Amino acid sequence: METYKILGAEGQAAGSAPVLVERRLTSLDGWRGVAILLVFFRHYSNTTSFKHGWVMVLSRVLESGWIGVDLFFVLSGFLITGILLDTREHKNYFKNFYARRTLRIFPLYFGVLFALLAAGPWLHLQWTAWHLSFFFYVSNIASQFKDNLYSLSAFVGLGPTWSLCVEEQFYMLWPLVILLIPNRKRLLQFIVGAMTLALLTRLALLLTLPNEPAYEWAYHVLPMRADGLLCGAMIAVLYRKNISVKQLRWPLGIAAVVFAAVCISCGYIDFHSVATCLLIYPSVALLFGGLLLHALQQGTWANWIGNVGWLRFFGRYSYGMYIYHDLLNTAGLMRWMQMKMHSLALGGMVYVVMMLAITTVVSVLSYELFEKQFLKLKDRFSYSAI
Repeated sequence: METYKILGAEGQAAGSAPVLVERRLTSLDGWRGVAILLVFFRHYSNTTSFKHGWVMVLSRVLESGWIGVDLFFVLSGFLITGILLDTREHKNYFKNFYARRTLRIFPLYFGVLFALLAAGPWLHLQWTAWHLSFFFYVSNIASQFKDNLYSLSAFVGLGPTWSLCVEEQFYMLWPLVILLIPNRKRLLQFIVGAMTLALLTRLALLLTLPNEPAYEWAYHVLPMRADGLLCGAMIAVLYRKNISVKQLRWPLGIAAVVFAAVCISCGYIDFHSVATCLLIYPSVALLFGGLLLHALQQGTWANWIGNVGWLRFFGRYSYGMYIYHDLLNTAGLMRWMQMKMHSLALGGMVYVVMMLAITTVVSVLSYELFEKQFLKLKDRFSYSAI
């Protein structure tokens, strides 16, 4: 997660929300922890494929955890837009932003890619020319033309990296947008217009493509998948205008009703559906935006949850967990454990808990021993002198 520092009083208008540059927002760490756990259990509920009793019901509920990615998008949109809004007068506006993002994102991402390249002959990984797309952050687009692009072998995959591509593509454009639209009212209008464009583009896909490819394009590619990032950006602007959750009760209330109606009618949320493309993406983005705004207010339930220690722990290491958690998700090991324990449910649950523990340990070690060495270099690109 990006860190922030509060500017002096001269850096903000009287009575306005605090201008944030390098202060850590602890409550958002906890919600980042919620996001990674949603994604983790989504992928591992798919692996276990339970078909019996209450375990199947739980598995179906956990399958809706893909919305954890939307929570990540909203958080990222908020934090990145906040940085850009508060630093666009800085003489090194572009340089500092891209340098700091590079130091946070690139070392682990490219480290994993190059490690897999080096281990390819031993792991029998099936690299092709299509996999060059990973090195240019366009695999989310390439995967629409190449089946099984993210599966390097039967037990090694890079599936979660598609969302990193979406974020990096957004980062390439958004600093220029913030710089070119200094008026915050016009910026809000631009954001609403962009969210409308995302919805209309998804509708156009559904009308012109067969359902399955339309769902995949809508889920993995910009601008169709921009709702969460744009909603986070909108909250960053509204937060600086002292807008509260109460003032957004009507749009949030409508979003909640739409979300609940789809959940009740479908039983769970699958992104392979017309309802998700047209209703769930914008409603989830708005609800998570409201949740984020609520979490920034001291004394609220959302702020309390965001400051729960163990959730903040997972949030601190969420980037590594996101990269590593599905890298070696092998159903073969789970089947072996189920056979040894003579129980599909018990063996599957033990496997999930074991993989959560392994993912957490690997992510902590990765951050403390590898990623942190690059993060120390952020001091060379400080925003302290604005």
